[in-house]
Order: sequence, then C-alpha cells, then structure tokens
Amino acid sequence: MEGHASMSKKIALFDMDYTIIPYDSLIPFAGYVLSREPWRFHYIFAFIPACVLYIFGIIGREGLKRAFLSVLWRMKKERVEELAKDFAQKVAIPLLFPEIMADVRRLKANGFHVILNSASPTFYVNHIGAGDFDEIVATDVVLEAQMPFLPRINGRNNRGIEKLLKMPALVPAATIARIHADYSVVSKNHSGFIPDVIPGSIAYSDSSADLPMLRMCENAVLVHPSEKLAAEGKSRGWKIVQPARPYKGSFEKYVRLCMCLVGLLRLR
Repeated sequence: MEGHASMSKKIALFDMDYTIIPYDSLIPFAGYVLSREPWRFHYIFAFIPACVLYIFGIIGREGLKRAFLSVLWRMKKERVEELAKDFAQKVAIPLLFPEIMADVRRLKANGFHVILNSASPTFYVNHIGAGDFDEIVATDVVLEAQMPFLPRINGRNNRGIEKLLKMPALVPAATIARIHADYSVVSKNHSGFIPDVIPGSIAYSDSSADLPMLRMCENAVLVHPSEKLAAEGKSRGWKIVQPARPYKGSFEKYVRLCMCLVGLLRLR
C-alpha cells in the first residue's frame, strides 16, 4: 500500500476492471501501445499460446499476465512510464463510469478512506487512481531499464485473497492469520472463506474473485455482477448497480476487445 489507513476511519474499497471502468484495462492498454508502436503486434504470438496453456491449467493468471505484457518487450522504462501516463489520461480516465466515480468522491467527502485495489499493473493503475483515491494497491509489475520478454512481478498477482494480504494495515489480524494458516487452500478456492468484518466499511466490485474483499466489508455494491454473484449479493442485502456501458451485451464487448488486442480498435 502507499500508506497506512487508520483503523478509526471508515474504509471504502474499489476494484477497478469492470467496476470503475467498463473493460479489462490490460486490453485497452495494449491497444494504446499498439496505436503508438504498431510493430509491437508481435506480442500476440506469445499471448495466444499462453492462453492455450492457461486453459489447460499449465500456467496460472500470473503467467498469462506476464505473456500479455510481452507487448512491452525491449521497451525502455522511461517509455513504459510515458505510455502508462498517456494511456491513463487519454483512454482510461475518460472511460470511467461517472456514477461510480461520483460514489468515490461522495464517500471521500463523507470521511471515508478510499482505496483502489486492482489486479492490474501498478505502473498505470497509479495514474488512473491518483486524482480520486487515497491509496492504490495493484500488481507490482517490475519496470526494468529495458523490459524483458516476460516482465517480472514483485510478489504475487493481486487477485482474490491476495487483495487482503496486500492491505496488512487494514485487514483484521485474525483474517490475515487464517489466510496464512491455510494459504494453499484459500488461495485457490476462497468461495467458503469468511473474513472478519471491518465495521463501517464498504466495497465495490463486479467479480466473484473479490468475494473475500466484499465479505470483509459491512456493506457492498456489486457492479454488473454475474448471476451467481448477484444471488449472493441479494442474500446479503448488497446493492446492485448497472451503469451504462459503451457496448451492448457480451458479444459486442468481446468483438471490441479482440479488435483492440490486435490494434484494430483504440477504445475511447
């Protein structure tokens, strides 16, 4: 974390992809990189085999993410930082859901300590969240002087139970202890994991992967949840919101993302 949240403050936690922004941000980021340096289309020849390996369980999400980021191969650190900042300002921030960002600002104005907790890479998440969030937690992709073919990740991919471990100053110590005691199980399947609740807290997410974070908060808001997640949300009295998205249905979304993957569409 970039700082330590005081436990006396009310806490608001926000996922990023599909929660405050209507896409998986890695894909429009790759599309933006390709729009600036089209020859980097070569990365798709690493990403497609990695997808196959992921489908068959040979590599995990961390390996898939590293293969995806081969779009940065041999790029200098300064250039990555430049593109990350430009992407945030020109593509990602204009795509943010106005209704959700209004909630971010309202909660902050009402004294909440607002945290963006994302599985996406820190190097651009920091720029997306800098203006509105008090703290930012994300996957720490290492920026080297010249980027390797498979960028390294410092620690683990910040997803699922890892989102709690990345907030040791906030998450109840008993919850952290239970995660470490049974890490090999709960890191792979957290569906039955019930963390200790933080009073006065609220979490926003679209994904069942964030159930540990959602259950840890006294209140929660689900953004375009799946039927399964919506069912749990209704049973717990969680609010469900469906802000307008720039596509109609899953088919159009995936067509747009696939076009973005190969540099044929720059999302805006």
